[in-house]
Amino acid sequence: MIAFVGVGPGDPELITLQAVRTLKAAQVVAIADSGTESAVLQIAGHYFEEKEVLRLYLPMSGDLRDWEEAHRAAVRELLLYLDAGKDIAYPVLGDPSFYASSSYLMALIPSRYEKTVVPGVPALCATAAALGIPLAQGRERLTILPGLMEGESLPEGNVVVMKAGQHLAALERLAADRTFFLARNVGMQNEYAGLLSEAPEAYSYFSTVIIKP
Repeated sequence: MIAFVGVGPGDPELITLQAVRTLKAAQVVAIADSGTESAVLQIAGHYFEEKEVLRLYLPMSGDLRDWEEAHRAAVRELLLYLDAGKDIAYPVLGDPSFYASSSYLMALIPSRYEKTVVPGVPALCATAAALGIPLAQGRERLTILPGLMEGESLPEGNVVVMKAGQHLAALERLAADRTFFLARNVGMQNEYAGLLSEAPEAYSYFSTVIIKP
């Protein structure tokens, strides 16, 4: 059996009881390795310190064809453990169904293998909590974007821009008549939560922007 486990957006206290129980029960823990320090290990590594850790190379940028080959190679490794009868936990930041590498792996693992998903707190919810603002109210719409490139228009209503670290300059140029909030490294070191216009200059992959109507 393989369990895809959401460990939340960064704060170790936001990991669920079900996630902790699943990580502790697994015989093998597989984590995505993109060549940088793993935030998953920082959040939840102490739950599987004595377990076998399988590092799967999964690039976070580059050509889509490179992604596809890396995902297929990762699944081939996972299947070796599953065929040996090992229970695997694959922890991911936030929620496994929300812009997570786990969704690609799940689709490639044949249906004869048991798969389960443990939901986690997504970054947009932690961002709204850190800012003390609602994501949406009443019948307001909420649009979630995986970034906003130069020249793209901004949807009406409430907007969340995930993984916004590389798109802040483009977003700031659209901020004339709406309120833009930024949360960076929520629950981690160097956390910032406030107006985008007042944020100190810095880059972080863990950047989420909320735009109000």
